[in-house]
Amino acid sequence: MSHDASTDATIGASALDQKSAYLAALLERVSRREAGAFEALYRASAPSLFGLAVRVTRTSESAEEVVQDGFIKIWRFAGSYDPGKASPSTWMSTIVKNQALDYLRRNPYSGVYVDELDERNAAGDADVNFWQEFALDAERLSSYLGRLAPVQRQAIALAYFRGQSQSEIAHTLDAPVGTVKSWISRGLESLRAMADARPAPHHGGLY
Repeated sequence: MSHDASTDATIGASALDQKSAYLAALLERVSRREAGAFEALYRASAPSLFGLAVRVTRTSESAEEVVQDGFIKIWRFAGSYDPGKASPSTWMSTIVKNQALDYLRRNPYSGVYVDELDERNAAGDADVNFWQEFALDAERLSSYLGRLAPVQRQAIALAYFRGQSQSEIAHTLDAPVGTVKSWISRGLESLRAMADARPAPHHGGLY
């Protein structure tokens, strides 16, 4: 069992590295104004960026507008992306999040107050920030994933490494959506607890 857990965690971390490299390559091609690369980048990134926009704006209609405007900026400024400063997901998430905040400022009757966002971001965007952090430290992520319950590890891997929705994960694992949601939530809580309790680094990681 421990061998399988370690293998799954290593595969998950490797997939995360591969996805980051893939997105970085697409951004480099987008900076050269390759339309095909932009379409591929949109397909690979839009679902997670839409989820981020929904958490900030609270409505799918607003989130759609935010994501579309965000991708216009990604197209325009792809040449400014520096892989030495942030992962592709972090860079694009920052653009979309700022776009969402701009949307809320332009729409004072949206029902969301920008002053409330710091508190909401700490909770609503915690998953995004958490995975952006680990994208830069695959070795630590691999270790922590290997310590999760198998169902939690599988659900998290399908959600964050393969980009599946909760309903898709439920179908893949033959489990109710509510159960999948619980697996992911509890798994993330466990990962956060491990990260908070981590000792001083020995491998040159972020911490």
